[in-house]
Amino acid sequence: MKKILLGTSAIVAAGLLAAPASAAEKIKLGLGGYYQSAFVLIDEDVENTRTDNMKQEGEIHFLGETTLDNGIKVGVNVQLEAYTTSDQVDEHYVYFEGGFGRVVLGAENSAPYLMHYSAPSAVVGHGVDSPNFFHASRPGTAALGSNATFLNATSDANKLTYFTPRFSGFQLGLSYTPSLAGGRGGSSGAYGNLSDNVVGRQEQLVEVGLNYVNTFGAVNFAASAGYTGGSLEADGAGFDDLEAWSLGANVGYAGFTFGGAYMTSNQGLELNDDLEQWNVGLTYGFGPYKVGVAYAYGSQSNGSVIAATANDKDELQMLEVGGTYALGPGVNLMAGYYYIDFDSDIAANRNEANAFMIGTALSF
Repeated sequence: MKKILLGTSAIVAAGLLAAPASAAEKIKLGLGGYYQSAFVLIDEDVENTRTDNMKQEGEIHFLGETTLDNGIKVGVNVQLEAYTTSDQVDEHYVYFEGGFGRVVLGAENSAPYLMHYSAPSAVVGHGVDSPNFFHASRPGTAALGSNATFLNATSDANKLTYFTPRFSGFQLGLSYTPSLAGGRGGSSGAYGNLSDNVVGRQEQLVEVGLNYVNTFGAVNFAASAGYTGGSLEADGAGFDDLEAWSLGANVGYAGFTFGGAYMTSNQGLELNDDLEQWNVGLTYGFGPYKVGVAYAYGSQSNGSVIAATANDKDELQMLEVGGTYALGPGVNLMAGYYYIDFDSDIAANRNEANAFMIGTALSF
């Protein structure tokens, strides 16, 4: 698979070099992004935690694109976190797009991640799958931090990704990440090559995404499948080569959207039970309003990376009921109720929470 991906990329690169090209004008950067805020009231079993909280999350995107005389688009995307964090610059990459498809070079999420469909949410920035905001404390050593069916093992590590053009509703995406040594956000490599032969760390990760999008009369349909596979840089007790799979689908009709997703992963560990997560949701949009309900469930062995024989199991359930009101273009008010239940064979890993939030979501 890696040879196929690299070979395809080489063919695309050769085509780019062979085609005469000059830009009508130099790339000029513009701004985009989002900013989300939420005031939350929380009642949970974990002691010594606040019952109210104010949360915010946002990004400022620096965007630029030009079209060459041969029709190929060349662009750049740099995403700055709108708050202080160790990963201050998030995704950052360049891309080439034309009749051959789209090539992305840099720190961007993988093809199966970007092509995935999951349970829809009526609350901007929330939802039961990979939410920006999670309104409960993660207890003890619970294996699950939140529910996520998106394949995110490589996150925004430096990688090479290729998307084919869409044919009859189908599109294929391929990603190759040399190593996770650079961590999130990629790295410059200014002082030489990255480290190697680290026990438990994954390398040469190949990821495949496939989705199908089409309209049948008044019905909108979308489905996706994804795979992530990696190899250990160096063997070690409790570790294994990474394997993960995902499936998802959405169906829309007359303002309703119904969908869900499933994911399983061995987490690169030799645990007795693989990580399994699934979700389902329904939303209804009418005028400036959108309301919905969604549910998610996940389970995972609680063993550490060296405790391959651990039998303890953690589970996480999450329910969302909420809605969003669009005040205007890019300006939304939102509210929601969340029930979150951490269950475990280990008493210290249990927590039950009820949360109510109101907030805003701006996009620009």
